[in-house]
Amino acid sequence: MWIVGWQLNKTRFLSQIGIVLVIGLVLSGCSIKLAYNNVDRLVKWGVSDYVDLNREQKQVLNREIERVHYWHRINHLPLYADFTKGLAVTLTDSVSVDEMQTVFDHISGWVDEMEGEITPVVIDMMVSLTDEQVAALPEKLEKSNVETAEPEDGVDLADAQSLWAEDVQDGLRQFVGRLNKEQKAYIDRRALGYEPERLLWADYRRRFQAAMMALLETRSDRAKFEIGYRDLIAKRESFYGPELDRIFKANQRLNLEVVVQLLSMLTDRQSARFAAELTELSEDFAELAAEAEDMTPPDRS
Repeated sequence: MWIVGWQLNKTRFLSQIGIVLVIGLVLSGCSIKLAYNNVDRLVKWGVSDYVDLNREQKQVLNREIERVHYWHRINHLPLYADFTKGLAVTLTDSVSVDEMQTVFDHISGWVDEMEGEITPVVIDMMVSLTDEQVAALPEKLEKSNVETAEPEDGVDLADAQSLWAEDVQDGLRQFVGRLNKEQKAYIDRRALGYEPERLLWADYRRRFQAAMMALLETRSDRAKFEIGYRDLIAKRESFYGPELDRIFKANQRLNLEVVVQLLSMLTDRQSARFAAELTELSEDFAELAAEAEDMTPPDRS
């Protein structure tokens, strides 16, 4: 299911490029307010890629999305607003790789809290799957695996490194505008240190999914399934394998180093725009959180 796919990729998502690009990804395409207020539709569309829900399952999912969305709005968005406002100062000042890692660790803590809130919903939905829905899962999961690997599948090393460089430039450009020649040249040099990982991530997903499909055979016993599911999620990194584990850590370090260096290379104009963008994002988070005052808390029954 879509939420399980998010849990599978949580670690990889947090490793990508840095907080600058993470926020840039959120901002790309449409405003954060529009995306956030329509997150229920996005989740339902994502689930529909994997499972054709029946009427009762849709009702349960709608109720739980509303509950989790409200929980997130009142519990997390105020924290995001304060944190992002602080980043406008922190990241435009001198910052080290260790300090950037601390930023990631902070974000990772929030993601863990979200996962804790979402996991019971995932368990309920998976326990409710029919035999027909389970039988249809492997084909749909494999389609997602292929899409994960596709950007680097059949691509030589130089092209994969070029794609990485483009991702870095695109993410940074979201916040600081056009990059200068020195910044582009630095990214191109560091791209030579990137090791392709997408095919390995797809293989990791397949190993994890095989274990999940086996676990689904126990779903008639909810208590047993819940214990097995929580254990599986807790040890998901054990499915990486030594090669992916090494490459992931190397690329994670590369991403952090590149972000830190690029921040130190910003011109005065870029720094001013960067701070302004982060401040605006902070204000958006605060306004979204404030909207909860006019909402009726969802029924938790």
